[in-house]
Amino acid sequence: MKTPLLIVSLLAFQILSFAQISNDPEAKLLLDKVSETTDAMDAIQIIFEYKLSNKAEGIEDSSNGELTLKKEQYLLSFMGMEQMSDGENVWTILADDEEVQISEIDLEDENALTPSNFLKMYEKGFIYQFMGKSGNLQVIELIPENPDEVDYIKIELLIDVALHQIKSIKQFGKNATETAYILHKFVPGILPDNAFEFDETKYPDFDIIDLR
Repeated sequence: MKTPLLIVSLLAFQILSFAQISNDPEAKLLLDKVSETTDAMDAIQIIFEYKLSNKAEGIEDSSNGELTLKKEQYLLSFMGMEQMSDGENVWTILADDEEVQISEIDLEDENALTPSNFLKMYEKGFIYQFMGKSGNLQVIELIPENPDEVDYIKIELLIDVALHQIKSIKQFGKNATETAYILHKFVPGILPDNAFEFDETKYPDFDIIDLR
């Protein structure tokens, strides 16, 4: 009869350990400061590098991009494509095809990683863990609370603790694919809301396709 008691003890230890990991007040405090700093900015211009790799498949790819954010609104230039969003709709401008596609943002999908939320995607649905630190750079590991609902194992944030800014976001996929966004330039600024409104007169020869 000792075996069942041993199993129960082991399970209790694992649950206690998990609870301790899921309650990292120092990591939460740092992430709260990052959110506070980001919220205080009217708009942010980000020059970033995107990297994708899967060593088992021999895949290595990278591309540069530029993103301007203002709350839920954004302008994105990435991989030969331009997008703008007013927080409700997205205009995707395909210059090579002379086409503009209009779509709606799925506001009910809280797990969607979009340009407007990727700096603050950590605020819900994760367990925080402090990892390694080098100088002013701190790694925080995010473990999804509901791993069966996502296609990745974890996300690592590299944070400048002096500036309270995210320097990189790295996602570890369940299929061994790793994707990373490295933020090379992070500049606060001020922009009017009409900077995120699509001006159809600038694209007179483009086909406008409304997918809403």
